[in-house]
Amino acid sequence: MGKIIKMSPELYGMIAAGEVVERPVSVVKELVENSIDAKAKSIDVYLRDGGLSYIKIVDDGEGMDKDDVMNAFQPHATSKIKNGYDLLRIKTLGFRGEAIYSISSVSRMTITSSTTGGEGYSATYKYANYEKSGVESSNKGTSVTVENLFVNTPARLKYMKSAKSELASILFFIDRISMAHSDIKFRVYNDDKQIFQTSGSSNYQTLIGELYSVDAARKTIDFEYLGDGYKAHIVFVKPEVYRSNKLEITIICNGRWVKNYNLTNAFVEAFDTYLPIGKYPIGIIDIDIDPLLIDVNIHPAKTEIKISNEDQIATKLKNEVNLKLRSLVHIPSRNINQNQGYVKTTIFNEIDTKPKALNEDFTPIYNKDEYVDLFGSNKTTEPEVKEEIKTTKEIVEDNVELTVEHRQEFPMFEYVGQIFGTYLIFQNSEGMYLVDQHAAAERINYEKYYKILGDANQPKTELLVPIRIDFTKEEALYVEENNEAFSDIGFELDSIGDNSYLLRMVPLWAKIDNLESIIYDILAKMIENKKVDVIYFRNHIAKQISCKASIKANHAISKNEIDYLIEHLKECDNPFTCPHGRPTIIKITVSELERMFERIQK
Repeated sequence: MGKIIKMSPELYGMIAAGEVVERPVSVVKELVENSIDAKAKSIDVYLRDGGLSYIKIVDDGEGMDKDDVMNAFQPHATSKIKNGYDLLRIKTLGFRGEAIYSISSVSRMTITSSTTGGEGYSATYKYANYEKSGVESSNKGTSVTVENLFVNTPARLKYMKSAKSELASILFFIDRISMAHSDIKFRVYNDDKQIFQTSGSSNYQTLIGELYSVDAARKTIDFEYLGDGYKAHIVFVKPEVYRSNKLEITIICNGRWVKNYNLTNAFVEAFDTYLPIGKYPIGIIDIDIDPLLIDVNIHPAKTEIKISNEDQIATKLKNEVNLKLRSLVHIPSRNINQNQGYVKTTIFNEIDTKPKALNEDFTPIYNKDEYVDLFGSNKTTEPEVKEEIKTTKEIVEDNVELTVEHRQEFPMFEYVGQIFGTYLIFQNSEGMYLVDQHAAAERINYEKYYKILGDANQPKTELLVPIRIDFTKEEALYVEENNEAFSDIGFELDSIGDNSYLLRMVPLWAKIDNLESIIYDILAKMIENKKVDVIYFRNHIAKQISCKASIKANHAISKNEIDYLIEHLKECDNPFTCPHGRPTIIKITVSELERMFERIQK
């Protein structure tokens, strides 16, 4: 007798369920997506024990008749696609024809639906076996109940997480799907308590307020742009509100919440120098594209897709978001109504004389060599930058709400004084400004060196004695393939065989005593990113130079130096944050000062 046999429907269903239904959130995802495909405008999710014991999805969509209810439980049943042509032009969320059958294979599942309201039809299956069906009263739409999930697969049930963890996963998905469909009203109940709700207003500012906070809603930016064969709708919260991970960057493609490494990274890179290191923005990337240009069939969960021209889409996304950021003022300030009757003071005459005590790169002349060391080979008596620079919350009281005003121009103000040898004080009719001298100088230096590093004709120097650098076979192949990229940033490498190269020419900014480390560092980043990105290296190196080459904290500078610093800060593309995303300027309004001294009531 042969070894190959035909699987029973029950066994096939359990295997199929392993592909589609991994956890309670998988069930919620499939059923909610079906509700959206049914053109529902209101979707309610009812849970018990975080979905482990009970899940119920109720919608007000088109509904199903008797035949559709019964056929929904059959394997490979779908109303979304009918042939291969449809499969290449997927416009719906659920389409595989596996979800209902797979879920019913590992649970007791009941579907009740009506196309008109009043009289409907209901059917129940338990572990893929028919249990009962019949006419039942029902509102227009569909209700799906899932009970005893994975009870017939104890091994699967054993590895379920706690009820709170499962609930958190479900809420994370509902967050994302509500961003993809802001016109749908979502409600979630757990153990008979409502824990989540959106209004379905189609207004992204309202949605951000519902999902995050009123403060985040006030700082929401919403804009669109056209690409080559697609339209992008971008929503993000200004950089004052951020997270410690990338999870709050939501990507939507044709109404489907998806994950995409390139688009996520492009969005993060757009915020480079606007956010502190290790912090990430809150944003929604909603792309409407021809279905022929995407493939949603690469993963059973349908959360990963392939997009044609993905690199070009990512590059444009980064540029468009960065352009929008550059159009905004990023001066944190008190969220207090300003006194419009306050009379403007006279602005001091600007001095255009270059200070003698400060170099062009804002490094004190007497110790310039101490700070220009790119990779830290020289010792310095100054503390680390991260210890020198106070955070916004340290400068402004903890209970103060920070806001950002729309950019008109760099504020005009007059110099008042300096405190702690670190912060410069200015004033104008709107209030008081604190400028971090190190952060300001760092921003100026960063933009200066970034431009220098982007110059194809940047100054280079030939080494008197070429340096031999040995690579592994893999590294040598990568260097050979991308040697031109090294040349673009100023390093000339010549192969001498045996996986070795001679470094003959270097850019002037590179430290002679640490050239091998620079080359290895650049190569490591190339391999890590799976591509050569000259812009990344320009950015990476410019940050390091600018930090080392800038005025330090606890260093008093003259009035002429201060004037020179502010004039050059005004000329920066982004004068409001240092290259690491810390603020250069903090604003305290006149009204806030008056409230501090109780001149007006709080």
